[in-house]
Amino acid sequence: MERGIYFDGWFKHNHCYHPSLPIRSQQMLEDLQRYHGTVLTWAGLGGGSISLPYLHHEAFGPVDPRMQVYGFMNDSEFIAECNKRGIKLFGIVFEVQGWEYPVVMSEDGKIIRMNKRAEEIEGHDWYGLREFSQNKWPDAFPTSLKDYYPDGIRDGEGNLITDLWEYCATRDMHGNPIHAQWVEVKDHEEACYQMCRNNAVWREYLKKIIMLMIDAGVPGVQLDECELPMTAISSGGCFCDSCMKLFTQYLQERRAAGLLGPEWDGIDLDTFHYGEYLKKTGSTYPEGAPFYRDYWEFQVRHVRKYFGELADFIRQYGREKYGRDIQVSGNFYNMQPAYYPIENKVDIVVTEMDHTLFRQPYYYRFCAGFAPGKPVIIAENPYGGIIPKLLTMLDQGKGYDLYRIFLLEASVYGCNMSIPYGGWMGNTIKDSFWAPRELTAGVQDFLYENERLYPRTRSKGAAVLYSYGSYYWRDSNKGSGANGMQDSYENLMDATSVAWVDPDLKPVPFWDVIRAMSDRNAQYDTLMLPDGDFRADDFTADRLSGYPMVIVPDDDVLTENQQRILLNYARAGGKVLVVGRLAEGTSLIGDLLATGNAVHVPIDPADTSYMDAFLTAFEAMYAPIAPAVCDDERVGIQRFDDENGTYVHILNYQYNADRDCIDPIAEVTVRVKDVIGRKLEILVLDGNSIPEYTVDMDNSDICIHLRHLGLYTVLAFS
Repeated sequence: MERGIYFDGWFKHNHCYHPSLPIRSQQMLEDLQRYHGTVLTWAGLGGGSISLPYLHHEAFGPVDPRMQVYGFMNDSEFIAECNKRGIKLFGIVFEVQGWEYPVVMSEDGKIIRMNKRAEEIEGHDWYGLREFSQNKWPDAFPTSLKDYYPDGIRDGEGNLITDLWEYCATRDMHGNPIHAQWVEVKDHEEACYQMCRNNAVWREYLKKIIMLMIDAGVPGVQLDECELPMTAISSGGCFCDSCMKLFTQYLQERRAAGLLGPEWDGIDLDTFHYGEYLKKTGSTYPEGAPFYRDYWEFQVRHVRKYFGELADFIRQYGREKYGRDIQVSGNFYNMQPAYYPIENKVDIVVTEMDHTLFRQPYYYRFCAGFAPGKPVIIAENPYGGIIPKLLTMLDQGKGYDLYRIFLLEASVYGCNMSIPYGGWMGNTIKDSFWAPRELTAGVQDFLYENERLYPRTRSKGAAVLYSYGSYYWRDSNKGSGANGMQDSYENLMDATSVAWVDPDLKPVPFWDVIRAMSDRNAQYDTLMLPDGDFRADDFTADRLSGYPMVIVPDDDVLTENQQRILLNYARAGGKVLVVGRLAEGTSLIGDLLATGNAVHVPIDPADTSYMDAFLTAFEAMYAPIAPAVCDDERVGIQRFDDENGTYVHILNYQYNADRDCIDPIAEVTVRVKDVIGRKLEILVLDGNSIPEYTVDMDNSDICIHLRHLGLYTVLAFS
């Protein structure tokens, strides 16, 4: 198990300033060891989006003796200390961010004041990507433009680039640069443009950032905002020259291959410019824009192409220069569909949640299935969820049990919640997320000492199939009002998947199905089905092996390979529950029903009541094979199995806001299949009481009756 730490380290009661992370110290190393951390995300060397000389200073610059007294060190020294301790620090590349900061300079070109203190001085100057590319302040740091670009920054045709910031920025259709509004601290003059990775000059700049990081000793590189320039779509982008040229080229290639729809007939692709076309037709963007799906798919393909280019470069540079295998990670924000084509390019998946709730097992189970066999580390998001209120409660000495659930739940359902260590609180809250040290250590001690309880094995329950070809477009356009829910509840435990549904979300069968299954404590895994286009179809029959039941929720697109595997599964006796459409244009539904091992629940597009029929069919098929059952809605359960035993995790969600604690439950019964004759061990967090229990038999199942059930209990059968 990887134990991630969200290692921004931003100061308490201060704004979180991107991208310059605070200087690291010996005390931090002691904390990381105390927390049994193995992977540090957003962890160091972020200053490349200010300038390469700034990044070099972060990595190798001298530390004032006054700070050394207290154990402070530069980033390369800190990385070396982490490496000694087996802690993997991932250098963070803020790919989409390009910064300009207010500065006051001395006569000899040294920085006297920067950022907020510089703003106070009338007539202050600026330092960032623009000044770096103009070599305006060559003496600000030990290195300057000539050390990285001896002949200046040039494009592919040899033209000199004198303003990297403007040249590489994303643009709206009117040519205006798009700001990264979510990181610009309010009421500050600092400015951040979103940069475009489709711009070859920017990609080469990112590679120089990566080289510096590997030179500084990082064992891994994390590419943040790895979907850029799709980041800019909601802000009206991107219509920069690179995107427009590449899109037109893409359309020409698609037309030559016969892959453009009839709506493109009559459009001259030799002169086509998407931005100019939208302006000429008076179209809105992105909602309601003509050809928007074509443009979105074009961008996804280029995300795959250019993220892959950087991932390959990371590995190549590490091997060729140092003989080291550098790991690659990326921020797969909320596991959006655009990331699936690049999942095979990373070693560790990090996903920043769209909004953070309590009790969302369906989300964690989906994340675990998104990248099978790979560690998945979750990072909370300060916008649209529980985090602002939880932080306030912790500062007041409250919410301790809620915080324990927040940390534990991801591990219970197959992922890992990163420890907030000075974590980001957005651009409006003047604070960072620090939790009480011993409270955090108590949970981390349990995860570390009992790692055996969390094997990444297949469920003995159901497999739910997510067809990428069926869902990538629906999921990308289902809408979300999550950011407006921040203050929509009084009791934090109301912000759960059970109690809260985003009113702006359009019903999507896959998500409706797995959410309903999780609410009923069903045991299942989600399996990804590649579409064979955006992602090569490498799905094999082995992926279904061991599952007694498969659920296929409105998978209207399946490859021939996937159709064959599913049909053979049913013919071999596996149970299949089809919800809605299945491989439209084929006879697959009829063929499955003919096996006698399949049930079909139709979906009327105008009616969502199909869920009642689904649950009736599901419960009838699932009950005989259910590997673990608990009907008490106050708890969540998850079963893991490996060659050494069976482990049933029980989370008690019964939070009492008046008492500010999880109330023990008087009695809970858990039924477990196929554990007769095994030794039962009950584990709880340190300081918690082991519940009283009795055991009896019900046919081949064992029933464990637990009394006075606390916050977290594990039943281990060995």
